[in-house]
Amino acid sequence: MKKDGSIIDTKIDAADLKAVLDKGTWFAEWNKEFNNYLVQTVFSSNTAGKKHIEKQTLPSFILGTHPKAPIRHVNGDTLDNRRCNISIYDQNNGVNDYESLDQETSAIILRDKYGIKKSKTIIDKEDLDKVINSGYTWVPFKSHSENYAVANTADGRIYLHDFIMNTTDGTITKHINLNTLDNRKANLKNSLLAEPSEANDNEQ
Repeated sequence: MKKDGSIIDTKIDAADLKAVLDKGTWFAEWNKEFNNYLVQTVFSSNTAGKKHIEKQTLPSFILGTHPKAPIRHVNGDTLDNRRCNISIYDQNNGVNDYESLDQETSAIILRDKYGIKKSKTIIDKEDLDKVINSGYTWVPFKSHSENYAVANTADGRIYLHDFIMNTTDGTITKHINLNTLDNRKANLKNSLLAEPSEANDNEQ
């Protein structure tokens, strides 16, 4: 049920129905990040003797995880909360999906912490195997008002353009057409750090 009293349907597995109903009253609330409704309930908790009112989403309840854990809806429908459609999403541990644009170019899909498609970066098709099977997950990242594809690793952030061009210490990889999501090698140029660049500090 929405706050205005109108009804919204959500899908769950029959095996979860009793536990969901026993939990209490569920309502649908609009979520800007998902651009859709999320089914939620409220519950009270006590911390150091103080009572707190918290929200829990239906998928986090079904999966038995923390209310704020990032959960991905596989088919993109946040009202489809069957177990086959929901999973805890680890943005930095997975293989990117991709699209073929033409015979020479592919697009790598970049998703946020909830698994929502946010943008894409284009690369040469000959680099596809290297990028996809690198062991890294490429995600969107904004720096100095520019959007980049990066991988967050235990050793630090890796920019896709540096990965493709094997950028070494003392050099910087520039995007010739200034589109920082165009990572085709024809658009990338390695230059010495002393030369003018699109970012004064190599996009720190």
